[in-house]
Order: sequence, then structure tokens, then C-alpha cells
Amino acid sequence: MSLRHALLGVLSMREMSGYDIKRHFDRAVHFVWNASDSQIYRELRQMERGELIVSRVVPQEGKPNKRLYQLTDAGVTELDHWLASPVERPYSKEPFLLRLFFLSRVSYEDARKLLEARLGEVESLLDVAAERLQIFSDPTRSGRPEALWWQTRLIEGMRRVQSAEGAWLRELIRDLDTSQRNEAGEPGARGEGGQGS
Repeated sequence: MSLRHALLGVLSMREMSGYDIKRHFDRAVHFVWNASDSQIYRELRQMERGELIVSRVVPQEGKPNKRLYQLTDAGVTELDHWLASPVERPYSKEPFLLRLFFLSRVSYEDARKLLEARLGEVESLLDVAAERLQIFSDPTRSGRPEALWWQTRLIEGMRRVQSAEGAWLRELIRDLDTSQRNEAGEPGARGEGGQGS
């Protein structure tokens, strides 16, 4: 998946300004993809040069003019082709899991701190997902019930993944605490003065 396809998908809903697109990313699409303002505007310019979208300027009194973007027929074709194509297998990049792989090198305290920080992030994501699910479950939110059907199921799926990760992290923390108390057990992390592998 690329930022280009995410933008095509967002613009398939309606004509939008760059501000509207970024707000939509922050409120909804961020579960699976996000981008900065500069990345969005740079990609929009490239898409317009490639004739996937067109823009028009709307004059506004007392404030800067607004530029609105919409899909061209070529943009619609590109989006539909991407949606129907096989899902790409991206290279996996998981900074937290990479640290976990080498965590035997750090002390019990540092390992626990990392796990607790990650658990806090996951719990915050669960709170956001619950809030978003309530918003997206409102049938008056959109004139496209089929879009809401898929979007609510995406959010519910993300909640399940995050919930499973939270349970796994709590179990890891319990196991780490147990191994720290049990001198005969295999330590999950390097104790003070101990050696990791």
C-alpha cells in the first residue's frame, strides 16, 4: 500500500481540500496509514501531474482561497485496480519486537519498563478505537452505509489485535516478575551484574 492509494481512497468519498484530507487521516485512516501535511501535499501535486486527480480553487472572503481535489476517471480506475489486486507482502518493520528479540541484554528493571510503556501505548490505542467505533457505528454519519459497514469492522478487528497484544504483554510482565523472583528459573532479562546471551 502507498500513500497514493490511501489518498485515492479518501477522495473517492467526496471532493476535499488538503485540510479535509489530513483531518480524515487523523480521525479514521490513521489506524492503518498516516502521513504528515507535507507528505500529503507533495503526493497530491504528483497525483495531479499524473492526472489521477484534478483540483479547483474556491475563492473565500476574508481568508485564503481553498483548493479542492477530486478523482479523475484515471484515478478511479487506479483505485479500483489496486483494491482488486493481490495484497502486497511488505517487509516487516516492528521496532518494539526487534528490541524484544535482544532484550536479554538489559536489566530486569529496564525490560519491565519497556514492556509497561508498550502496554500503556496499546491501552491508549484501545481507548481511541472504542471512541472511533462509537462514532462510526452511527448510521447517520455517512450516506454510504456499505462504507460504514467495512470501516466499523476494520476498527473492531484492530481492537481485537490490540486486545490480544495487551493480554500478551501482561503475561510477559508476569513471567518476567516470576523469573526475577525465582533464582533457579531461567531469567528473562539480565539481572544486575549478570550476563545476557
